[in-house]
Amino acid sequence: MVGGGFRMHTFFGHGSDLGLLARSASHGFVNGDWGAAVDLGGYQRWWGPGSTGLMGSLSLGAPWGITLSGTAGRGSNQGRHYAVTLGIDLARLTIYRRTGDQWWRNPFPAHRPDEP
Repeated sequence: MVGGGFRMHTFFGHGSDLGLLARSASHGFVNGDWGAAVDLGGYQRWWGPGSTGLMGSLSLGAPWGITLSGTAGRGSNQGRHYAVTLGIDLARLTIYRRTGDQWWRNPFPAHRPDEP
């Protein structure tokens, strides 16, 4: 699956980096199961000395919307950033979840193959 997104990384007391990224994700990641997604694109930093550069992230997904994501970026004026996030993706937990129905039924899945 291919898509895109807008991202903002805030550095409290300084400012925010704004990025525009393209995403490629596995079928499992999109459907709330085991899988991975890769985001690549550019970012702009207007605060401090400023910076323009590239950023990327790798997101690993587990069932029930659990996501581990690592992000890094490098740009002009020695601009660098790194981040690691562990969280729950609410879209993958609810409407995009197609696993775990034996414990918790998904009453409104995004994909319903049994309906005409």
